[in-house]
Amino acid sequence: MSKRIAILISFLSSPVLGAQSFPWPSVPKEQVAALMQFFESTGGKNWKDNSGWGSSISPCEWFGITCDIKYVDGKPQSSVVGLWLMDNGLKGSFPSSVAKLPDLKSLNVALNKLSGEVPEEILARWDNHQFEFRGDGNSFSNFVIRARMEYTATGVLCSNDEDLRYVLDVREWGPSKFESTRCTPNSQRDTYCLVREGKGSRLDRFSRALTQMHYRSFQKEYSYLFPIATHGVFIRTTVWWGDGSMHTVETYNRQGPIEVWIAQELFMPLIQYPEWERESTKPSCEEIK
Repeated sequence: MSKRIAILISFLSSPVLGAQSFPWPSVPKEQVAALMQFFESTGGKNWKDNSGWGSSISPCEWFGITCDIKYVDGKPQSSVVGLWLMDNGLKGSFPSSVAKLPDLKSLNVALNKLSGEVPEEILARWDNHQFEFRGDGNSFSNFVIRARMEYTATGVLCSNDEDLRYVLDVREWGPSKFESTRCTPNSQRDTYCLVREGKGSRLDRFSRALTQMHYRSFQKEYSYLFPIATHGVFIRTTVWWGDGSMHTVETYNRQGPIEVWIAQELFMPLIQYPEWERESTKPSCEEIK
């Protein structure tokens, strides 16, 4: 039987169960300091729920914190393994102190009003499936909050049921729109615009994928190096990061380095991300610039 299980059995068999908290072993001072830096940096006094934070009770009993017990030199020690503060009124910059929680396995700060940069040390672990993270709904400088794709097939005017000329604009948890030029039934030259509107969803994994492809470093335009094609596909993709910066990349007939091709392919599935709530038509679509 492990020492940790023995502690739990002893606690559960206690005659005063319910009259006291779980007797958590102490949390290292470095972790407590990191938690308090996080608290101060994110306006902890104004959170919706900040129960226990900064008090004398064990940090393992503070709101939103999950702990585990490990043994160091044969002695039990509590360590923070989870922070769950989704939609809790956090506001301010994301502190680097979070990276000082060595055993942290899960962090959920979605749907708050945080800014700044999420430490790459944490995100790299998330990329490698060693860490669980949710940070959507904030304004992090290294995360995309809006993505737009403009697709134009030259040499063809429209289609009855295919999207050959369209604009897709997705905002994380915000108003999103899709407009596609379609052929008017029983007409050879007339067109109309199919419109879908709804609410966008998470873009955090999409952000990390673009970061892996070094999207910010791409040129603005890529086309054929030598020959000239008369018919092809123009794809213009644009992203906005949480700090307000943006970057646009345009390709013709999928030209450019392989990383550019992969990055633009990542935009294609975004059409499935929003919850399309309304569908309508209008005479013409938004002009593709």
